[in-house]
Amino acid sequence: MVNITDIAAAVDTTIIGKGLMIGGGFIGPGIGIGLIGGNYLQAVGRNPEAAKFLGQALIFVAIVELFGLLAFASIFIVK
Repeated sequence: MVNITDIAAAVDTTIIGKGLMIGGGFIGPGIGIGLIGGNYLQAVGRNPEAAKFLGQALIFVAIVELFGLLAFASIFIVK
């Protein structure tokens, strides 16, 4: 008969925690990049002159992506 404490001791919970941290950390940037891209395309669709703001939109994407990279880098810090 298998004891439940033996199973709990065999499971490495740090791997599960790191996976949840990466998954949760990439939800926000994924939503943010989608909103930035969608709103940019909507603005260009309404006013083609707004296409000159692509550089600014990409800067905002890079800022949002920074938070995802911080979530990824934090898995190497957590032990």
